[in-house]
Amino acid sequence: MKKDNLSGSDFSQIISEHFSDLTKSEKRIANYLRKNQEASAFIAASELADRLGLSEATVVRFARTIGFPSYPAMRTLLQENFRQRVTHSSRLRSKLDELREEGDIFEQLTVSEIDYLTQALQTVERKEIQRAVDLFIKSEHIFVYGSGPSITLVELLNLRLTRYGKRVIPLTTVGREVLEPLLLMGKEDVLFAIGFFDVHPALEIILDHAAEVGCPVILLTDTLGAIIGNKADVILSAKRGPVSAFHSLVVPMTIINTLLLSMANNEELTVVKSLDELDQLRRRLSEYQQS
Repeated sequence: MKKDNLSGSDFSQIISEHFSDLTKSEKRIANYLRKNQEASAFIAASELADRLGLSEATVVRFARTIGFPSYPAMRTLLQENFRQRVTHSSRLRSKLDELREEGDIFEQLTVSEIDYLTQALQTVERKEIQRAVDLFIKSEHIFVYGSGPSITLVELLNLRLTRYGKRVIPLTTVGREVLEPLLLMGKEDVLFAIGFFDVHPALEIILDHAAEVGCPVILLTDTLGAIIGNKADVILSAKRGPVSAFHSLVVPMTIINTLLLSMANNEELTVVKSLDELDQLRRRLSEYQQS
């Protein structure tokens, strides 16, 4: 019998309660999920099926067999269980313990960042970068969403793109204040959404509104591609290591810098002209200050 609300339940306990009723293939899924809850909490049914060599239909049927109305509902519980175990402080403590074991924190952190950047060479699709650049170039307004630590990335894009002569509308709040700027959004614009680990209700509203008005979406993310990727026209994968780890912004910032330089390369005359105008304004300001 299906349960309408499994929120707050322990996933391993749910598996145990239904294990004897599962088919051979479903038991393979159950064993994999019990051992890999973190890795499975942010992937689509199709990806889980590929990992196990099963059909997507089998994975979806498994979720229903153990009491969930759908695979996404099961994945939501996995994410809830994961967030209860992994807090900001636990991630920091885990990272510090790891670095202390090796001795030199700066050296180990640098090695770790280099490793993630090396992985990015394989995971970041160059065609997706060019598609994002093309959307930036032809857009009337560029809406940039990011909250928490990602606000730093929003500010970087806002500064650089404005200097390029683009009209940027930053979206960095998660309350009602984020709604008014959405009234300006249209199909001639582009939304650049930055989201890691969690889908905030504000991001969901912004993505839904973009779809309603026909505004293209570029998504910069690590784990959310399978969850909200269907709402994005371009997905830029910024792998930052295990979800439970302490993360830096090196890889996402490198991707953003690549977008900015690629855009300047594609629109060199326009960008240079805008920067020259900025330099002229700076000189005038300096003259006023000296007079």
